[in-house]
Amino acid sequence: MYRRTLELRLEAEVTVFDHKCVKMSEGVYEISDGFEDDEPDAMKNTDIDGKLYANVRAFKPSPRDGVVSSDGVIGHHNSTERDQLQTSYSNMTKERDQLQTSYNTLTKERDQLQTSYNTLTKERDQLQTSYNTLTKERDQLQTERDFLSGRFTNLKQTCSEGWQKFDSSWYFLSTETKTWKKSREDCMERGADLVIINSDKEQEFLFKLNKGFWIGLTDSVTEGTLIWVDGTPLTNPRYWSPYQPDNGGDKPEEYGEEDCVHIHKEQSPRKSWNDLSCDSKLYWVCEKVV
Repeated sequence: MYRRTLELRLEAEVTVFDHKCVKMSEGVYEISDGFEDDEPDAMKNTDIDGKLYANVRAFKPSPRDGVVSSDGVIGHHNSTERDQLQTSYSNMTKERDQLQTSYNTLTKERDQLQTSYNTLTKERDQLQTSYNTLTKERDQLQTERDFLSGRFTNLKQTCSEGWQKFDSSWYFLSTETKTWKKSREDCMERGADLVIINSDKEQEFLFKLNKGFWIGLTDSVTEGTLIWVDGTPLTNPRYWSPYQPDNGGDKPEEYGEEDCVHIHKEQSPRKSWNDLSCDSKLYWVCEKVV
């Protein structure tokens, strides 16, 4: 009997609760919190089977209880989740923008580094080219130095006795006399030739040897055309004695052809050349150019 009475009472309470709900399409309307006094006070204290039950009444749900309808979740839960999603979306958008900015910055830095790399690569290639050129020049200079060093050593060995050095040449003054032709042959056997005079200083140096001697100048090939033993024609400087060359006073039948040139020691340094018969016997000077 007690169980049945309680079941009836609960059914009544459910019926009252159903009337308090609203449809999802109409939204959720706030209903005052707590219990409603839809029944008289006599219903609040009921005697069932001789036992008193107090405050047995229908309750009115509060909006914070989250009313559920067949159409979905209603109330503040929806609003809270929406706010959380909006916050997450805003945070992710901000992070995306920050990442995009970082990406742009890194892209710019990468491009700058690429430009710097290209510039350095070009400079490296230029330096490598310069290095290769300098290395080649160094090797050439090394070869020339070795050649000249060997040549100088040979000259020192060859010219050690009776040779004198002046500027870039070595000079040998004979201690005997020979014809111009024989004198030249002697020089050539020594790896040299009769001296060729190219400057005032060289002329003065030779004159101070204080001997009359053959030099490497002749017109024996073509009369009147004086050439040095290396085949170059006489130009300047010229250090002729007064009235020379005269080819024997222009009397070759009396004095013979004077086709070879020597330095006359009795003249002044810059006026000491004289033409003489090539068959005359004089000292001679050989020259080796270093």
